[in-house]
Amino acid sequence: MDVYDVSDDLVKKLNDWKLIGIISGKFNELKENYSKVNFVEHALIDFKYMEKIFLNVTLREDKCNKRSVEFRMLGNEQFSLKNRKYFQALELYNKSICYAEPNSEHLSIGYANRSAVLFEWKRYRDCLANIELARKANYPARLSHKLDKRERDCQQLLEQQPPDVVPHEFKLSFDSHAQVPYIADCLELRESPDEGRFIVTNRDLVVGDLVAVEQPFCSTLLPPMRYIRCATCKRENYLTLIPCDSCCSVMFCSEECKQRATSSFHRFECPIIDFLHRMFNKIHGIALRTTMAALDLYPSIEELMAFCEQPQNQHKCAFDLDYSQLSAQEHYRAIHGLVTNQHLRSVSDLFQRSVVCAVLKHFIIEYTPLKDFLGGEDGRNFFTDLLFRHLQTSPSNMHGIDLVEQVNETKDDQTHSSGAYAFLSLLNHSCAPNTLRIYEGTKAYLFVLRPIKAGNVLYDNYGAHFAVFSKQQRLDTLSMQYRFDCKCEGCELDYPTFGRMPHKATVPSVTDDTDMKSLGAYNYDFATSNYTKYCEFLTQYGAAYPCEQISSAEECLKMALHIMVDAVPLKAKM
Repeated sequence: MDVYDVSDDLVKKLNDWKLIGIISGKFNELKENYSKVNFVEHALIDFKYMEKIFLNVTLREDKCNKRSVEFRMLGNEQFSLKNRKYFQALELYNKSICYAEPNSEHLSIGYANRSAVLFEWKRYRDCLANIELARKANYPARLSHKLDKRERDCQQLLEQQPPDVVPHEFKLSFDSHAQVPYIADCLELRESPDEGRFIVTNRDLVVGDLVAVEQPFCSTLLPPMRYIRCATCKRENYLTLIPCDSCCSVMFCSEECKQRATSSFHRFECPIIDFLHRMFNKIHGIALRTTMAALDLYPSIEELMAFCEQPQNQHKCAFDLDYSQLSAQEHYRAIHGLVTNQHLRSVSDLFQRSVVCAVLKHFIIEYTPLKDFLGGEDGRNFFTDLLFRHLQTSPSNMHGIDLVEQVNETKDDQTHSSGAYAFLSLLNHSCAPNTLRIYEGTKAYLFVLRPIKAGNVLYDNYGAHFAVFSKQQRLDTLSMQYRFDCKCEGCELDYPTFGRMPHKATVPSVTDDTDMKSLGAYNYDFATSNYTKYCEFLTQYGAAYPCEQISSAEECLKMALHIMVDAVPLKAKM
């Protein structure tokens, strides 16, 4: 069961009972968004949906030594001589650590088992860190001889471990913008009735130009990554992660990140963390996290209400902020100002979003400390309005934070987090984009992917790329999720998918098997030495777009840039 199952079942019942017309009419008459959500919440309560969810969906799994042992045994099996599947073993040991009851020996044994994997993997520094964690967690004396020997062996072999990759430090290709210091000075904001807000360049740009480096207002880790990455900083530190003291679904890379989380977003999410993971998707997750980050801006809900109601804090964007004193409050002005497109939404669309908001709001207010923070009815209604707002802005404005493309991995395996980026949200979509987003952690780099003439628009890709999906597939996806009919060059000229792309005789090939083999092996030196070659080729032959040779060079450039910022998961390096 997820929240869309609830919404679909409610609509079906209303249709069966011939109440859909009456309910839709009453819903549509309500002017305030919080009134719409409250109306739907009462319906969900009256029809026993909230009760059904509570009885069937665990809010938060309890710590349990029995489960901890089960996961540890599964980890041992993956680590055995027969399998030697280190990554799977580490993830299972992390689950074992998460489920271990506080002050039990199972926590320390989990750290010790993790150190054994890291020793075999020749990650001696991380091995020693886990040995220290095991001892601090009162590792049993009867087993200490194993840990002592491993520590001595580690100390002797430490110098043999090569240094970790240091990400390439990219810098803007031009001077910083006078208004927005983390973007290039050649970028300008424009607006039109058809395209809304968008970005143009006032000078010619070539492939490889770096035109923006942006940190998100906030970000949220996707559930499949909860035993692999830190919930606070999103770094892939699963070799040394430590658990939340209360839940079994969140880990941190340090005590500092743990403290930051438990004093902010995790204070409210922790009591219902497994319910959130089970019932909601990544769009709902970043909408909630953005709302919680907004609540964290001020000591009281009344101060945040006053801030959001001020005219100077509405309908703003990245170009309206005061970067001389960029506080979190100032940063949020641009996130709060993202367009909702509510006037374009149908009654059925708004009703479904109200179901999502009602279920989310009901459980986070009723079963977490949020109720006390919000106070009375005004605070609850404001929170509902804010959450509903971000549930509308998230699908078309928030960004998935991706890793390098990996063989035999799905898109979901390559996206580890979602983030709220004020500037990146201003980029419009094209199925044939001329820019490329690369992430170092949660920091976003925006590179030029195709030559862009002065006066032309910078385009991002929202996931519907012409080389992967047919024109009709793209049009259907973009219309459903983003509420627009795409008229980009890829759609207007009906560019072919990669399998049907022509090989143009006038265009040489800049890539061969060596490129694919070296980049496929995540060779950092090869990527650093060759990415300029791809940039120069794509700039020189940009007029021949699209063709097989250009698409191959683009893919190699993407791979090289991912490798250079170390957006390569440890699993792929093993």
